[in-house]
Amino acid sequence: MEKNVEQREEPKQLGGITGKGFMPGQSGNPSGRPRTRGLVSALRAKVAEVGPDGRSLEERLVGVLLQEALGGRHRLAAVEVIFDRLEGRASQHIEVADVTRELRQKSDDELRFHLAHDRWPEGDELLDLNRLNAAEE
Repeated sequence: MEKNVEQREEPKQLGGITGKGFMPGQSGNPSGRPRTRGLVSALRAKVAEVGPDGRSLEERLVGVLLQEALGGRHRLAAVEVIFDRLEGRASQHIEVADVTRELRQKSDDELRFHLAHDRWPEGDELLDLNRLNAAEE
């Protein structure tokens, strides 16, 4: 590969052979993949169609959902779907433990002790470390 570079008489042309291709630092597809709404549009159109009884499919689906919520086998799930649509989903709180907080609170001597003994200093050992720190300062 290195010999190919040596064999070239002129530098490599930016933009490929024609000079109109991808340029360094520029995306070949700056707008990204075009969004298609085909399935969603078709589904919305179908749901909005009015049947012979004068009701849209959307109204009939809501009726089925309400019937299920009031007396079906999956009442709780149907009620949950209804409330999620009416009130919005309940927020979920996730508590993440800060595992490094304890380490940040340790002194350098405590960390060295842990590396040497594979445990944290206890009682008198901690007092001895504190005394050594005070004597060094």
